Amino acid sequence: MNVGEVARYLRVVPDTIYRKARRGEIPAVKVGKVWRFPKATLDKWLNDAALETVVKKESGL
Repeated sequence: MNVGEVARYLRVVPDTIYRKARRGEIPAVKVGKVWRFPKATLDKWLNDAALETVVKKESGL
């Protein structure tokens, strides 16, 4: 997926995706000057983040 596709998928602006990619906060690969986001990896990242949120809420953190 490219930046625009990921931004639409996550319902955020493209600048947010660029910032998170540069900081390593979202799984991404830079090919030349273009960021790419493997969908399966992105989906796993989302699921892991959601699970972490649930675990924190259940443990009272």
